[in-house]
Parts: sequence; structure tokens; C-alpha cells
Amino acid sequence: MPTKEEVGQRLRLARFRQNMTLKEVATKSGMSATHISEIERGKTSPTIGALQRIANALGERTAHFVEERSLKPASIVRRDERIRQFACDAGGKTIDFERLTGNCPWGTTHITRLVAKPGEQYQRPPANAESVIICMSGMHRITVGDESYVIRDGDTIQLRIDGGFHAENIGDDKGEVITINSFAGRPSW
Repeated sequence: MPTKEEVGQRLRLARFRQNMTLKEVATKSGMSATHISEIERGKTSPTIGALQRIANALGERTAHFVEERSLKPASIVRRDERIRQFACDAGGKTIDFERLTGNCPWGTTHITRLVAKPGEQYQRPPANAESVIICMSGMHRITVGDESYVIRDGDTIQLRIDGGFHAENIGDDKGEVITINSFAGRPSW
């Protein structure tokens, strides 16, 4: 069982990921900002009910704050431990990609690797995030709003994804991109 200090640290990190103030969490949870601050600083332990209300205000699972795991300052993912992940794009198409980073409770940056067949495309749903896409091979068209950009081997594009984006492998061969997403709130694929 985590200590009250660890629970408080997890709450504070979740609040920062959501870019919320103590007052905003207090309003959404129906609790006082002072009490939430005391919990975050490890001065008091929350009741189960209080923890549930705070978790709901933060859009987080209650168990996230009390699971038996450590908050190590670093996370490493070995090549053979990478997670193959599936997600639906904005158009409902299933995207198969590889997570190069782990699930850190404090992490707001995810790095993924995607290999796309010629003509393969996907629509990235909007997120409160910034994205950097590095073309490792092939030729890809990235469309953000009304603007399209073509990236080739070694090129990099940096963009806000508040409105999402469309990506397509327009080359004749398989293409590979590495995407680095830095989220202002809770990460999504």
C-alpha cells in the first residue's frame, strides 16, 4: 500500500497532467482546495470517498492512486518489451503501432513507431498536445487543417494536434515514422 505521501504525489502529478488548479479540482470534486492540498502534500490521508471524488474530477481511475507500484524517477522499455498497441483513428480505422515508451504515472510524453504500407492513411483525432513526426523511411503527406506537408527520409515536422491531422504514406514502399507526442493533459494514443 502506498504511503500517504505517495498517494499525494500521484494526485499532484495527475492534476498537473490535466493542467488543473487546486481550485478547479475542488470545484469539480465538491471538496475544499485546502483539504486537497493537504492530501497532495501528504499531510493527511484521503478517505475512500474523497479519493473517488478527486479521481473523478481528474478523469482518473481511483485505483491509480493506491495501486502497489513505485513512482520511480525513470522508466525504461527494452526493445523486446515494446508494446504493440491498437487504436481507432478519427475515422474508425484500426491503427497498429508500437509504443516505444512505457506507461509512467507522471509521463506526459509518448513515443510511437508506425510502419505504413503504400497508400495507407490514418486520421489522428484531436488532442491537447504537440506532436513531432520523424520520417525514418518513405514519403508521407501530413495534412493539418488546410495545409499539407510532405516529409521524406530524415525530415521532421512539428505541429499542434488540437484539430488532429491526416497522415498518408504516399511513397511506393513501406514507410516508417516515429511520433513524439507531448500531452498537456492525460495522454491518449
